[in-house]
Amino acid sequence: MIILVLMQMTVLSVGAEPERKVPMWEDFASKKMKYVEDTYSPLSKGSLMYHGYIKLEENDGKAGVYGETLASRDADEVGLNIYLDQYSGVAYNNYTYWKTIEYNTSMNIKSYMVSVPQGYYYRLHAYHYVEDGSDFENGSTLTQGLMIPQ
Repeated sequence: MIILVLMQMTVLSVGAEPERKVPMWEDFASKKMKYVEDTYSPLSKGSLMYHGYIKLEENDGKAGVYGETLASRDADEVGLNIYLDQYSGVAYNNYTYWKTIEYNTSMNIKSYMVSVPQGYYYRLHAYHYVEDGSDFENGSTLTQGLMIPQ
C-alpha cells in the first residue's frame, strides 16, 4: 500500500498594520440623505403582526415622522409608540414621542410634521405591538441618524 501525502506551504508577508481610522459620525449618518427608515417583519409566516415600519424625513427644515403597525387580521389592539430622538454630540436624547392604540382594526398608521431645532441629527425608534385575546406579538424599529439642516 502506498500513501501519498501532498503538503503545501504558504508564506504570508507580514507588514505594518494599516492605521485604523476612528469612525466619524458622518460615517453613520450622511448629510445628503433626505430620509431614513426601518422595518420590523416577524419571522414566522402565521404571525399576528404583519409588520412595523417607521420613516423620518427632512422636509424644509422640519422632521416628517411616519409610522405604522400592521396586523395580519383585525385585532383587539394595534399599538404604535414612536420616539423622536435628538443627537447632542454625545448621545441621543428623547425629543418627543407619541403613544397610540387603535382598537378592533388591523392597522395603526400615524404621521406628524414636527418643528425641531435645525442643525442637529435626529432618529426615530418605535415599539410596535398587536394584541388579540390571549395572542400578543411585538417588535421594534430603529433608524439611523438624519441631519435636519439649517
